[in-house]
Amino acid sequence: MIAQQPAVEAFFPGFADNMQKLQGHGLEFYLASNDTLRPYLNEAPYGHKLAWLDFTDTSADKGWDTGEFLNLFNVINGIAFGDRGIPMPQWVMVDLILMPSAAVIAALPQAQFTETLETSAFDEDAKRHLRAVFDKVKQSDYNGPIPIGGYCAAPSAAPGTWVGWSLWSVMTNVGLGRALKALALSVYQAQKLDGVTQYDNTALRVHTRFGRLRIMVATVPFHTSPGSFVYENDFTVPVAGSEPEPTFLLDPFDYERQRAMQKAIEAREHTYYVLRPGHLVKDGTSYVPILELPYPSEGN
Repeated sequence: MIAQQPAVEAFFPGFADNMQKLQGHGLEFYLASNDTLRPYLNEAPYGHKLAWLDFTDTSADKGWDTGEFLNLFNVINGIAFGDRGIPMPQWVMVDLILMPSAAVIAALPQAQFTETLETSAFDEDAKRHLRAVFDKVKQSDYNGPIPIGGYCAAPSAAPGTWVGWSLWSVMTNVGLGRALKALALSVYQAQKLDGVTQYDNTALRVHTRFGRLRIMVATVPFHTSPGSFVYENDFTVPVAGSEPEPTFLLDPFDYERQRAMQKAIEAREHTYYVLRPGHLVKDGTSYVPILELPYPSEGN
């Protein structure tokens, strides 16, 4: 039983209205993990009860196979991240999500999936892959829902801190990404969230809806995707009102400027934050709004 409202829920006051719209599209939401972790998870984030899925469950009382549902989640996640070269291997899903953590998954009944696929403005290459997946589903005995988005984070050694590492959705412009992240962070009862993303990643529009992102590491050349950086959301601070004007607009592909930011962080000269809305378009080019502040003095 969750004794109090998780801190992150204060950052999404319009959740009920957004969820009502999503359910109007036929979306269903699931919490996938295993029974040993169930007592530690908030199964009713924002008061919305999630359908529980234990990945070890082999019973057929739902009328469809949990294992095949999770396999489809992994396959479609791979389509979503394939252009970045970071699809998720099956063992990663088991070892890093379903065993130590949990995933919140959005899905559609098969009839609605077909309609959504044909009427939504998906990337044509992604559509082709999704059609191929769905063709295989129709040829199989699986009659359950089709995953169309998800979010997962890993527990950190720092108490109350989680590390987000997979947010994806193939249903655009309906607020699904933000809803998935909000549900999951409430499930985890996260107080802080660390993560790695890229300056050109459109997910910044979602991430910055949970407060400004402090850039902990401005460039991560070791990462598979160029332009990666480490950020942190702190849900223990009061929800901010209006954002200040950005100090500068960062070109997502200006790697020299990103390296200079990292040197300033290491020298404890400045701190940097990504502001809402994550991306701003100027003269047809997308930029990241950055707030530069003096590095906090000791004790602050």
